[in-house]
Amino acid sequence: MTPHPPRWECRWPDLVALQVATARLLRDRTTDPSLNPRLGIRVQRDPSDHPQAPIRALLVTPWAVERVYWNNPARQNPPVRHTIPLLADAHGRVAAGIGVILEYRATDIPVRTAWEPETGHYFVETLLPAVQDLGSVEEAIAVALGRKPLYLPKQSLTDHLSLPVNRRHLLGLWHR
Repeated sequence: MTPHPPRWECRWPDLVALQVATARLLRDRTTDPSLNPRLGIRVQRDPSDHPQAPIRALLVTPWAVERVYWNNPARQNPPVRHTIPLLADAHGRVAAGIGVILEYRATDIPVRTAWEPETGHYFVETLLPAVQDLGSVEEAIAVALGRKPLYLPKQSLTDHLSLPVNRRHLLGLWHR
């Protein structure tokens, strides 16, 4: 008897369901010291002009900025390629966490397969894996999309005085 291949459970893209699922995940991570308390959860539609393209959104969380792709409801299965056979979870669905290549408008995008009870299957592309130093959701989106470079916080004079300096760099140190 041949086992059935794992099945996709793709639903209509629902931004509210994604926000609810992310809020639930955040409640499970409340003691995580790497979280940025200045960032809340924001889901923002990222429009596409191609009718067959997967639907996508930007997801900002206190731990990362990600682009989320859902399978377009016009397609039966998502347009993914994988090099190893897809694994099934205990319920016969494609297991979450598997890395696949999503074909998006003639571009291959490495994504991670995700599944949550509120959303079904979707795909995650991490744009910014660390957001600890960002001050707002808007700044996180701008940095993740490359519209604003991520600058390190300015150091105080006492930070500079404790660093070893050679003569060549001494004058440049005071111009920062």
